[in-house]
Amino acid sequence: MIKIGLLGYGGRMGQVIAGEIAASTTATLVAGVVRSVKSEYKKTEGLLITTKADEAIAMSDVIIDFTLANATVANIQLAVTHKKPFVCGTTGLSAETTDALKKAAKTIPVLYASNTSLSLAVMKRATKLAAKLLAGFDYDVAILDEHHNMKKDAPSGTAKTLGEAVTEANGGKKQPTYASIRAGHIIGNHEVIFAGNGETIRLQHSVSDRRIFARGAVQAALWLYNKPAGFYGMDDVLGM
Repeated sequence: MIKIGLLGYGGRMGQVIAGEIAASTTATLVAGVVRSVKSEYKKTEGLLITTKADEAIAMSDVIIDFTLANATVANIQLAVTHKKPFVCGTTGLSAETTDALKKAAKTIPVLYASNTSLSLAVMKRATKLAAKLLAGFDYDVAILDEHHNMKKDAPSGTAKTLGEAVTEANGGKKQPTYASIRAGHIIGNHEVIFAGNGETIRLQHSVSDRRIFARGAVQAALWLYNKPAGFYGMDDVLGM
């Protein structure tokens, strides 16, 4: 069994990821890192609940990080120290933090995804294809992202990832515009709109169950285990 350490165990996504690991036949959760240990956390045999990321990382085979952007650099540095594969699904990362992940990837395998849904990787590929084919024509590109009212970053990390896919594919000829909605309990909807003169193409990805992200994160961790040092994404998990 592959031993997973989960940073952000106490968060909404952390609890869903823990449930997905518990259902796995090839992985086991050995450590969960939280801000403070609370009595309501489910006590499971063999599971350490701790506030010390260093302790959790040391005892794990692979790390999943769903914490806050300002904790990512310290977490990846600990992963490098202990030479552990590192899956990061934290959003709202600065350019400096992303650079820290890429630097760490020279030493350990690092997988970063602003959205760990496997189907979103397919959506990204479709977006790149459309942007490439339409690059020589007069099409505006707009990206809409909808999330729950507790989400802090806007545009979302996923929206920015889709935007980067557009500019990478069209050579920067057309920069996308962004619109963000934060309302209610929307889990996550993203739409890329290519609008031309008298016609529109819409590519949409919609999530109705938060477990999709958790399932993808666990699949990414299992895939990353024993991989060589490098910087990976969900495209790699799908073999794209």
